[in-house]
Amino acid sequence: MAVALVIGSPQLCAQDVPESRSGVRLILGPTERAVNNGDPTQWYPHALLELTGQLQTLDQDQVSIITAGQSVPERYAAARLVSAELLQVPDDQQRAIQSFRDGEMTKALTELVNVVSSPDPQSRPAVWRQQWLSMLASQAAMRSGRGEIALELVKQLDKRPLPMFVIALVPVDWTGVAGDNLFEPAAAMASSESLLVKLVAASWLIRSPKYRAAAEAALTRLAAQQDRPVVAKLAAHLAWRSKSPTETKDTFSRERSVVDQLPLALQTGPLLSLLDVARRTSQPDEVKELELALRYAAPTWHPDLPKNP
Repeated sequence: MAVALVIGSPQLCAQDVPESRSGVRLILGPTERAVNNGDPTQWYPHALLELTGQLQTLDQDQVSIITAGQSVPERYAAARLVSAELLQVPDDQQRAIQSFRDGEMTKALTELVNVVSSPDPQSRPAVWRQQWLSMLASQAAMRSGRGEIALELVKQLDKRPLPMFVIALVPVDWTGVAGDNLFEPAAAMASSESLLVKLVAASWLIRSPKYRAAAEAALTRLAAQQDRPVVAKLAAHLAWRSKSPTETKDTFSRERSVVDQLPLALQTGPLLSLLDVARRTSQPDEVKELELALRYAAPTWHPDLPKNP
């Protein structure tokens, strides 16, 4: 299955696309100032901001939206954006997403790629939506054993800046379950220029007896690089979880604090990783807390989240 994505300029993500007229729902986190200057005695978390309306722009710098009764866009820093979703999802997208949720990964992969690859630019989803759907396709590719396609999708997506809620869906193996059939595609792509591809490949190879040492070295390099701070933070967490059970148990509380400092849009994957480590190192209190948090208050959706009863 050949994959070639054609995604336009991020600055055009909300204009001239029919689906954008249906409206969007944005979830934004608190400002950095509110978090850092908040009352230290308050026990409750800072509230999220939910907005619905017509999306105007969504790029690496800012998001703007016209809400009901307003004529002038409200503008926010893109770093605050936790998630963005359509209020009305087109039928072809809905079918593809449902196939994914039903576990029909081969079918979902085909449908998702078809949705974002229409030869007519006007019939494609908005750019931010193309990016999210394409990253979901990379998840479907990984979960159906098509590692080469998953990494190729990530490589193509990483050619331009991505919203953090899209990066949150990158097919990193957060819980150490990557199949052996993913090792060779990961090894073949491990030298990619894309730092996101390097991150994903290393997360798969960390379970491989043959490639484990190289994967650990790759994560160390990614955590030390300064060009992509988001990649560095995610790599640092993966490097931590690859340590011995004794080391991870002894430093668990500290790592939990580090994960809590990540942007909200990026926390769900590392929280799933923490839950897996807590289970493997027999920490029942931490397991119970993380299970409840992920079941009922996960910052963003992730395919590995437990389903609500």
